[in-house]
Amino acid sequence: MGDFVVTLPVLRALRRAMPQAWIEVMGQPSRAVLARHPRYADRVTDMDAVGFYRAFQDVGQLPAALTTYLQSWTHIVSYVPVRDTALAVNLRRACPGEVIVWAPHPDGSRHITDHLLQAVADWIPAGADPSPCVYVDGEADAVAERVWQEAGLPMSGVIAVHPGSGGHHKLWPVEGWREVMTWATQRGMPGLVICGPAEEERMLDRLLQSIPASWHCVRQMPLPHLAALFARCQVVIGHDSGVSHLAAAAGSAVLALFGPTSPYVWGPRSRRACVLQPQVPQPLTLQNLPPQVVIRTLDALVQQTFRFVPSQSPCTIVPVVESSLR
Repeated sequence: MGDFVVTLPVLRALRRAMPQAWIEVMGQPSRAVLARHPRYADRVTDMDAVGFYRAFQDVGQLPAALTTYLQSWTHIVSYVPVRDTALAVNLRRACPGEVIVWAPHPDGSRHITDHLLQAVADWIPAGADPSPCVYVDGEADAVAERVWQEAGLPMSGVIAVHPGSGGHHKLWPVEGWREVMTWATQRGMPGLVICGPAEEERMLDRLLQSIPASWHCVRQMPLPHLAALFARCQVVIGHDSGVSHLAAAAGSAVLALFGPTSPYVWGPRSRRACVLQPQVPQPLTLQNLPPQVVIRTLDALVQQTFRFVPSQSPCTIVPVVESSLR
């Protein structure tokens, strides 16, 4: 999901550069739905519906229907993470226009959004906004309002925590999340716990079974609805995960906890995003990030006294040095 969120600046830049062009996004529907907005795309297409999987096969000739579909485009940009050349060959054979097949992950020298925008640098003006944005529609906002009403949440001061991630090595210990929620509860702050497949797979049952009564668990919510929830939250706390990127794109203040991955490459790109990362000898893990440091930063974000550094790219990155870890 995060890989799609960070692609949104590309769609926005293309729309601004080519306002009359028909722009279509092909991808996994539950994620690509985030591009269903006039500022991004005219249509979102399920890649399985057009048999796009055949383009990955070195079969010599594509099915007629897929060939006709690809022939209808003057420009194609592919961020599909494949190593073989079959896709590139098939796309260029079928499409009469320009085809760009771009590696979806950077080499570590620049942020992911800058890397993805570079693919279309010849098609867009310089200085394109690299910050993702998710637009909340009326349906999604109505769902968020219903969740708010059913949970009895106030209109302000709500915290959301997302204790999961796609990679186990990116996780902060469960005990840290429990301390954060206890601290917030003692100060009368209600909250949401965001749960999805990753949370269930990472065996966070201990945390989910012991959340405070004033906190509410949100499970398996469609991404547009989840974005609408985040747009109402004062702070969202998470890891290096797609959910942190989604929360930042929805406009919430974000506190992201990073261990072994680089926030200069993968940090949520927003002027209201903060990353905490321990600076200790290798191996670099979130086992070295004490709860009191996270709580202190969260308190500043809640009190709106935290000093964001908007000149930093991609977000405000706070190295947690050894003296802070004692």
